[in-house]
Amino acid sequence: MLPPVSNPMSRRASQVTLKAVVLLAGVLFIVFAVSFFFSDRGLHELQHARTRVATLRASITRLEADNARLRAEIDSVKKSSYAVERIAREDLGMSRKGEVVYMLPKK
Repeated sequence: MLPPVSNPMSRRASQVTLKAVVLLAGVLFIVFAVSFFFSDRGLHELQHARTRVATLRASITRLEADNARLRAEIDSVKKSSYAVERIAREDLGMSRKGEVVYMLPKK
C-alpha cells in the first residue's frame, strides 16, 4: 500500500481553523470571566449566598438545640408530677388549696 498523499492546502486550512477555534475560546473565556467578576449576579452574589448559608446553618443549629431542650422538658412533664406543678405555679399562677399566693409586680 502507498501512504496517503498529504495536501498542503488542507493542512493549512486545518491549522487556520484550529487557530480560529482557540482564539474564539479565549475570547469567550475572557467575556465570561469579566461577566462573572463584575456583574450583579457574579462574585458579589456568590459571597452573599455563602453568608446567607452560614447564617441559616447557625439558625438551624440554634433551633435544633431549642428542640432538644423542649423535648427534654416534655419528657420531664410526662414522667414527673413535680414538673407539672412547677409549670402550674410559675407560668399559670395556680396554687394548692389553702395556700396564699403573693404576686409581685414585674419590673
